[in-house]
Amino acid sequence: MQIKAIERLINSVWTVTADISGDTATIKAYSRDDEEGYRLEHSLPQGRLIEGEGRIVEGLVIDGETYTVSNPQFIFSYR
Repeated sequence: MQIKAIERLINSVWTVTADISGDTATIKAYSRDDEEGYRLEHSLPQGRLIEGEGRIVEGLVIDGETYTVSNPQFIFSYR
């Protein structure tokens, strides 16, 4: 299942697109330039990336559900 979720930070809407399988997420995109994220901000679920040392993304929380990221990377590599 592919999901898109947003997080508003200051004046930007950060949109994450991920494939979810069981308790694992594969991040496909993470951007503040996703027009759909702004347009659908109030209807998309809330998402937040969990970062470890060196800003390496290790997890994804979507509406309180936590997923392990199968492709951990430096956060800005997802653009």
